Amino acid sequence: MPAAPLPPDEAARQGALRRFAILDTPYDPRFDRLVQLAARVFGTAGAMISMVDADRLWFKAHIGIAMREVPREHGLCAWAIMQDEVCVIEDATQDARVADNPFVTAEGGLRFYAAAPITTAEGHRIGTLAIFDAAPRRFDADARNQLREFGLLVTDALELHRALAETEAAREEAMLASRSKGEFLAFMSHELRTPLNAIIGFSEMLQSESFGPLGDPHYHDYAGLIRQAGAHLLEVITSILDLSRIEAGKLVLQPDSLTVVDEADAVISLLLAQARQRDLSLVMDASLHGLPVLQADRSAFRQVLLNLISNAIKFTPSEGRIVVRGESGGGEIRIMVADDGPGIAPADLARLGEAFYQAGPKNERGQGTGLGLAISRRLMGLHGGRLLIDSTLGSGTTATMVFPLSGSAAD
Repeated sequence: MPAAPLPPDEAARQGALRRFAILDTPYDPRFDRLVQLAARVFGTAGAMISMVDADRLWFKAHIGIAMREVPREHGLCAWAIMQDEVCVIEDATQDARVADNPFVTAEGGLRFYAAAPITTAEGHRIGTLAIFDAAPRRFDADARNQLREFGLLVTDALELHRALAETEAAREEAMLASRSKGEFLAFMSHELRTPLNAIIGFSEMLQSESFGPLGDPHYHDYAGLIRQAGAHLLEVITSILDLSRIEAGKLVLQPDSLTVVDEADAVISLLLAQARQRDLSLVMDASLHGLPVLQADRSAFRQVLLNLISNAIKFTPSEGRIVVRGESGGGEIRIMVADDGPGIAPADLARLGEAFYQAGPKNERGQGTGLGLAISRRLMGLHGGRLLIDSTLGSGTTATMVFPLSGSAAD
């Protein structure tokens, strides 16, 4: 019995077959229905979807035969993939290629066989959709066209299988990356924050001269610089961890009924001393008293408002004024932080909210992490709201927290 020759593209064909990740996969109803329908439409005893592997024919779906695979040299599909057109053998006993094939010579063996090649987008024939019967039969041009259409349906199903497999692989890779990221963040939290807190604590002890004078006054100054640098680095690490938790979907909001004026008062109280050190006026407008009760996460609300007011303090010149006010309407609650500082250039304004991007004069950019607004935007997004920044050079800046009223109870 002559074995079918190898196609000229055999190596590339095998590579294409492997990329479908279909071999040795479980039975799948999508493919089972196709072979059942093909056998019914053409009135044959059996049908199969065959993948032509290096040394075997493996059946993804089959009806009319009991086996799951056969040696490649015994399979008629190995002949069928040698041509682009539908392969038809109307009487196998009269075809020199397969007349002495064991599936033909067996008692009640195969007589009729027709197969449409399953062809990839790159043109590699990786298998067939075949129908077969124990009696010879004619197979005209219309039947061949119908079988070709069945072959295209199988190709579509295989492409869908590959897309799903690639999606699952990507999901698993993302989960692995997420786990690795989580482990890295845990390392950062413990291995970096713990010694940093110690450095800050010891530098404060040195500054306060808890155990006696340091001697040269320069040591006192150096201790202050160490504390300041340590505090800044700890702020960067904490911000990175916060942003990573949000992006990994690990931050779960705990909505509560918030009275906006009380929350604003708590945040402003924390920053009043900082504002006074810069000779700034930080005030709370009476409009905050009339706002509806807001359903929001208290910690997130305060973090965003603190970031906005801190930015205003940082960039507003001495004797400037910062006002926190509010309004509601159109299904929204808006809390605004307005300053009369130098404003923000349009090029900077367009990039505000990007991680690590800092606007303003270069000599002032080192005062922050460049993550405050990025975190704030994401926290507002988790609430279904948004953060707006409106600014004109020379006319000050207004940052607005916008919360949807849905889920908020009116007073």
